[in-house]
Amino acid sequence: MSGRMTSRGWAIALGIGAIVIAAILLVVYLDRYRARVGGANAPTPVLVAKQYIPNGTPGTIIASGQMYAPTTLPRKEVEVGAIADPSYLSGRAAAVEIFPGQQLTTADFAASDTASVDSQITGPQRAISVGIDNIHGSLSQLQAGDSIDLYIALGSRGPGGQALVKLFKQNVKVLMVPSQTGPSGGSNLILRIDTKDAADYAYMADNTQMYFVIRPVVGAKPTKPDTATIESVLR
Repeated sequence: MSGRMTSRGWAIALGIGAIVIAAILLVVYLDRYRARVGGANAPTPVLVAKQYIPNGTPGTIIASGQMYAPTTLPRKEVEVGAIADPSYLSGRAAAVEIFPGQQLTTADFAASDTASVDSQITGPQRAISVGIDNIHGSLSQLQAGDSIDLYIALGSRGPGGQALVKLFKQNVKVLMVPSQTGPSGGSNLILRIDTKDAADYAYMADNTQMYFVIRPVVGAKPTKPDTATIESVLR
């Protein structure tokens, strides 16, 4: 009798053990399943195109023009190589056409020359080339990226036939400075301007003497419009 009870006790114990083990395995499985599902659905930051981006568009233009929007997507929907950090666009240009709603990926971009003039202008901005013979100032101290104030000398064509110098434009961005300014000429200073001012710049470059004054890199205040004549200088 006691033998049968012992056998029955072992059977019950084994049954309970099997149930416990099955419960443990089920809990482990459910935890792993939740982790997989949670990982696949985890919100992941990406950049998505807001508008059509043509092949060759510089990354600096894409960034400055806010041609993308940061968003989050479930990880399972994020494309391979998706870009989340806008700084990745610096020094690169679109290598393919990118359409609205498309994720920006590393495969969409290739290294690019960020010093090229067309990568530094957008919208109504234009670049104008001014011969250095028409520019007075410290060219040796001027660098691409500097901001300058431009003054013009009108010779004897001012009011009353007197010579004058006046502020023409302030806070003009320099896009390119000639690497050499030899006697043979042919070198040019390239400035970023608004398209509405292009004709004025062209006229001033051909018909006046232009002077530039370098502005501070940080904290530059607006330049007060000013005109100088022989009378104002000798007061």
